[in-house]
Amino acid sequence: MDSKEIIKIREQAELARKEGRNEKAMSLMKEYLSLVHPSFTHYCWFFIAEILLEKNKITEALEHCDEALRIMKDFIPGLELRIKIHKSMGNFPEAKKDQTTIDDIQAREKKKWDDPNHYYHYK
Repeated sequence: MDSKEIIKIREQAELARKEGRNEKAMSLMKEYLSLVHPSFTHYCWFFIAEILLEKNKITEALEHCDEALRIMKDFIPGLELRIKIHKSMGNFPEAKKDQTTIDDIQAREKKKWDDPNHYYHYK
């Protein structure tokens, strides 16, 4: 299968999600996951975690969210979703830890943008 076909599978998953066909969306995204290198899949795991949370499958949602964050530890949407999951489980200390992580990431990024010598400002 060529890369265009693989990308089309991901796009079909996203379209199915928008149309409310969540089972189909998860199925297509899992197929996509089986076809791509894991280093590019944090968004896919997050995508599935969101659907699972909507379906009130909290434990599975947390597992998928954890996988997204294992791949990309600074993935703020994943951390935000995990906060929501932890709160729904009554696990407020873990939610607080994730919020602290987000705050740290944002502070680091702000510091880079505030530094006129940082490479972010080079053209």
